[in-house]
Amino acid sequence: MSVIKKLVELDYPNNLVTEPVLSQIIKKYDVTVNIRRASITKGFGYVQMEVAGEEKTVKEALADLAGKGIDVNPIEKDVVE
Repeated sequence: MSVIKKLVELDYPNNLVTEPVLSQIIKKYDVTVNIRRASITKGFGYVQMEVAGEEKTVKEALADLAGKGIDVNPIEKDVVE
């Protein structure tokens, strides 16, 4: 299997802002997360990050986040490299 890296932005609903969802996907899917930018407030959160791992597990991890109600969008603009 091949290792891939995906740049994504996560937009959290306010009920998940305080939940450890990134920690959970790291443990469950054995992916690496590199946070590039984030903003968390009491009612809103977004994270721009790179997620890396086996292609299948990266897709599963991102689908898991989406299934929790987090908007997962690919980043196509410049992010710090």
